[in-house]
Amino acid sequence: MNIVNFDSDVCALTDTGLVRPHNEDSNRFERTNNGDLFVVCDGMGGHVGGATASKIGVNSICQYVREHECTIPQQFLVNALEYANGNIFKESRSNTQLKGMGTTACVALVRGDKVWYAHVGDSRIYYYNSKSNILYRLTKDHSVVQALVDQGMITEAEAEHHPEKNKIRKSLGIKETVEAEPCQMPLIPSDGDILLICSDGLSGMMDEDDILEVLTTTPNVNEAGKTLIELAKAGGGTDNITVQIIKFSGAGVREAVFDAKNKGITFSSQKKSNDNNKRQIWPWLILSFSIVLFIIAGFLYLSNTSDNENVAPQIENNTPIDEDAYKKELTESEASSGVDYKDASETPYRFYKRPNNPKGDLILFLGTKDYHIGHFKWETARGGFYDPYNSSDGTIIEKYKRDGSPK
Repeated sequence: MNIVNFDSDVCALTDTGLVRPHNEDSNRFERTNNGDLFVVCDGMGGHVGGATASKIGVNSICQYVREHECTIPQQFLVNALEYANGNIFKESRSNTQLKGMGTTACVALVRGDKVWYAHVGDSRIYYYNSKSNILYRLTKDHSVVQALVDQGMITEAEAEHHPEKNKIRKSLGIKETVEAEPCQMPLIPSDGDILLICSDGLSGMMDEDDILEVLTTTPNVNEAGKTLIELAKAGGGTDNITVQIIKFSGAGVREAVFDAKNKGITFSSQKKSNDNNKRQIWPWLILSFSIVLFIIAGFLYLSNTSDNENVAPQIENNTPIDEDAYKKELTESEASSGVDYKDASETPYRFYKRPNNPKGDLILFLGTKDYHIGHFKWETARGGFYDPYNSSDGTIIEKYKRDGSPK
């Protein structure tokens, strides 16, 4: 059973982009005894090393799939990626000019009416569900920023503009072994659904709703591929761009089954128009609100200063704050913005963040009036604050340690 027509349903395009002088991406699709195979690799390690690594990656994966029998598809694809990893690593060790080369890899295998897939790195596989008109991500990047997203330290939106966005945690050929990630369950598509495999030269240059718009409004897969590449170049074109589009025309009308890594993106021109209007209005609202707050804060500060200029500052339990810690090291406005915490021993303290004070921040113990001034950093692994400037070995200041999150 062939649910993909190679003549009309498949597009495979690659482009150097606008910045890099050479194309280090490689891709291929072919029909094998084990099913229809699609591979995209994005090389790294200089233009010679990157191009070599991606080429070896594609050739090795295709060779493995052709020459071995597929029984358990997920393990079969993992084996193919491990085989490619070994070949790239061996080549890099035998040629000093290729030392450190590696490549990402996305591989999809269409067997019967199912699509099995696996990946290493930050090249992606997307799935467009035509019934719901939603674009889903089937792979999760093996990258530094994705790890931060998984830990809840940054959002998906913040990850798209993070300075370490291009740093990946896994690739083929860098180490002797690699841990590839296969799908947990196969994709079972319906007629009209689309699989998009791409290097980060596309996903890094375009918003996902724009990708969806192209797939939704451009029925011809070749035209859709060309449009995606042109839009990626219009978005900067700082990397090589590779796109494979596979449209399922023989899958039959049925309920699709898939395992998405995100909630999906829905394209709506009206929604996009509204979002643009909101983006235009919000800066003015924020500016107006900030001016009002500034006026109110100034009024309250002047009022506070005249009423309380001879009164010692008080904390919640009416215990006077240490005069030395408060008057010499902390302004009155900063005192009102302090945050109370308890450490692991239930010792209450107050932390003052003072970004404009060259002496740094202040931690004041409410019970003993002990205080410490410095440039504190929170380290989750150690469970507390530490001052890298005042501690030569970076040792954590134990009395400021507390359980829980830095919030």
